[in-house]
Amino acid sequence: MLAIVEIKGHQYKVNKNDIIITEKIDAKEGDEIELNNVLLYYDNNELKVGKPYLDIKLKARVLEHFKGDKVTIFKYTPKKRYRRKRGHRQSLTKLQIL
Repeated sequence: MLAIVEIKGHQYKVNKNDIIITEKIDAKEGDEIELNNVLLYYDNNELKVGKPYLDIKLKARVLEHFKGDKVTIFKYTPKKRYRRKRGHRQSLTKLQIL
């Protein structure tokens, strides 16, 4: 089985039992969710392409919620005493495709 799924505006190529990392999804750890936005599905030499989505629903289990690596944003203007330093950590979710 191979599928291309859209989750929160990003597209992922997934197989059965794959573990993917996406932006945070509002579900508790251990819950099973349905992925409705399937763009392409391939199984047993049968290819289905959606226009834009298929009627197939995939299931996934939420394994954990965590924060990604810190990204530092530094703005600087020379000779003007302008310096701004900010940091950001994106909230992420780890999913297992069922």
